[in-house]
Amino acid sequence: MTQHNRRTQLTPDVYDDGYLRVEHKNYYVACDGRAIKLPRTEFLIFSRLARTPERIVTAADLWEYAWGKDKPLNSESLHVIIYRLRSKLAPHQVEIETMVNVGYRLVVKGTTDPAR
Repeated sequence: MTQHNRRTQLTPDVYDDGYLRVEHKNYYVACDGRAIKLPRTEFLIFSRLARTPERIVTAADLWEYAWGKDKPLNSESLHVIIYRLRSKLAPHQVEIETMVNVGYRLVVKGTTDPAR
């Protein structure tokens, strides 16, 4: 069974594929049952990516989701946040891939550890 086929959307505000769980309204992220603490802005960027995993999300869309329409896109700030997220997610086998001149996408490579 592929990662994509295991994905379940419990409600529009909860993503859970058996390994990665994101509770969008509660600002909660966990991988294999272990919580990952993210500051608000990092969570908002991650939350937007998790709403459409393995699909490309434009930088402008991520920026608007986190800061709203009133603040113009700052690519450098977005790159810093993506860098921080990658550092925090890498130990959990969750990656954010850059699609040059297009956007970003979330890729979950981890699986649930049956020994736990």
